[in-house]
Amino acid sequence: MINPGFTLCFLLNGDDVLLIHRRFPPNQGLWNGVGGHIEPGETPRRAVIREMAEETGYQITDPHFAGLLTWDGFEIPPGAIAIFTAEVPTRNFRMNHEGVLAWKPKGWACTSPLVVDNIHVFLPKILAGESPQHFHFSYKDDIRIRDEIMALPETFNPDQAYWPEDVSLPEEERGAFLFSMDKDRLQLDIIEDFLANQAYWAKGRSGEVIARSIRHSFCFGIYHRGQQVAFARLVTDQATFAWLCDVFVDQAYRGQGLGKWLVAAICQFLDKIGIQKTILVSQNAQAFYATYGGFEVINHPERWMQRSGKGT
Repeated sequence: MINPGFTLCFLLNGDDVLLIHRRFPPNQGLWNGVGGHIEPGETPRRAVIREMAEETGYQITDPHFAGLLTWDGFEIPPGAIAIFTAEVPTRNFRMNHEGVLAWKPKGWACTSPLVVDNIHVFLPKILAGESPQHFHFSYKDDIRIRDEIMALPETFNPDQAYWPEDVSLPEEERGAFLFSMDKDRLQLDIIEDFLANQAYWAKGRSGEVIARSIRHSFCFGIYHRGQQVAFARLVTDQATFAWLCDVFVDQAYRGQGLGKWLVAAICQFLDKIGIQKTILVSQNAQAFYATYGGFEVINHPERWMQRSGKGT
């Protein structure tokens, strides 16, 4: 799975593109697009909107995702960059400390030896309106030796939050049981059966809704000899707040400490990513969550509100 840590944006105005002459490595002394780091918990799209405001002064709202760039053998360790473009209505940018900004003709950007050379490979395709692709470049002794252009990975989503590769908890075995955060291990038939048919809070929930909720959550599972016997998911802004929900342990496996293990792991994960406030709703397990997760009754519950929507 490609997990980009950087963005690169080409701001466009008429026949020109905004480039930066970089003061610092990597690509020091060459012209490049403008970009920067994706912060943990930030999506590539939100990151490029923030970076453009910080680095150029442009308040873009709907950047176009144009492709992925990966590399090996370069002056910095292998990684990935999410590439975007955005049209801007004026040519009035704000200078920054990273280098000198200037509008350059698109043709010049695609051919000049003063531009980072891999741009000559992907920028013409992007400017021609081709669908987003995966561009991989291999280097040896700072020389580009191989270019690969591939289909974009089906799993990549520019609106999915970036986390460093080690954000998930490592898998853990206890006897015949395995704890994992790997979504590929989840057994949707078991999860759907429990939530839709057994869980008082989710009875009647459709399989499509359950699958969609899993796609947009951090998920935790415990497995016994390959069969899923416990599950929980965490909905979070990935910065300050989280909601723990859909927690269950299969009836046949209760009383073996799996619930305690699951909640302890979730709390470890919450602390690891720096979440300050986590809530849950429980009909009859408040004492369990207080004992094994440190959860407390909400102060001033009269301040909390909810809205019941019309969606499925």
